[in-house]
Amino acid sequence: MGNNACSPSPETIDSVFWAGQAGGIIPDITLDRSLSNYLSLNSSFALNSQYAAIQRHLSKDRLAVLDSNLTSIFGHSSRVSYGGVGIVALALSFLLDTLVGQTSDPYQRIFGPDYSSEIPTVAREYLTQVPWKVNDSDGMAEMTEIYDQKLKYALIELYENMTIDHHLNTAAIKQWINGAAIHLHMRIHGIRMFSVPKGSAESLRLSYRTGLGRVLQLYTGYLRRNVKERSATLDPSIKAGFLITEPSKKVRHRVVHNACQTQSIIGAVVARILAAQNVRTTETFFDEPARLIDKFVRQREHFELPTRNASRHS
Repeated sequence: MGNNACSPSPETIDSVFWAGQAGGIIPDITLDRSLSNYLSLNSSFALNSQYAAIQRHLSKDRLAVLDSNLTSIFGHSSRVSYGGVGIVALALSFLLDTLVGQTSDPYQRIFGPDYSSEIPTVAREYLTQVPWKVNDSDGMAEMTEIYDQKLKYALIELYENMTIDHHLNTAAIKQWINGAAIHLHMRIHGIRMFSVPKGSAESLRLSYRTGLGRVLQLYTGYLRRNVKERSATLDPSIKAGFLITEPSKKVRHRVVHNACQTQSIIGAVVARILAAQNVRTTETFFDEPARLIDKFVRQREHFELPTRNASRHS
């Protein structure tokens, strides 16, 4: 490969891509790890592990404050209905992070900083209310049904904006993928509470799985149109090289290569960007409920808070 003057070496491609990583311009449309962990059949284990870690690392005084805050939300009951299950476990995970003083915003991590659609707002509103409703089965079912519809229409609007109006970019796809994941598991929770028919989860899952294939196809074309690169030169009077991954995402670099290598470098960078999106994990997330829906619906794990007089260890 390196013997051809117009074929960039692996080292050249690596250097250009790493410049993009260092500059924070490599796009990210991945399914957030918190969603793949908590919206799963292992959700109870994930939440209990998080809570156990909190208990190990907080001082006795801070644990007492946490205990008081949890009591103000859940009362003196030590059981949180469906607390270890899917969408409720996700909401409790975010609640625990907030109560112990985590400063990072999970919603910005999941949806990105650009709230260009209603999806992040609707998801945040719903998940922050879940802990207050979770032990009221009727109230929880009613709220879930209301926000199910709100999120559905927000997702439809964004999907049509991307696929019909061609207003597609990384931020939009990231919001759609993660919003669809949350919506699917809101629907599954509605089935658990007998407020929506079981078949509605499969129709929703199928629409999102089909839509995922479509937006990923469009995204590949989007990257091929927008990724641009230029070599640096040894002439100090000429500007450094640059890498652009999408509009307004640009970094300068000092990688020198033949001009005829540019298109090959761009193709390789696009391939590396797509590989970094871990698409198979996202596809699997939307594939699994097709064969495991009964297991998801039968999830009944409650989240058990420690009794109020339990001993604490700092």
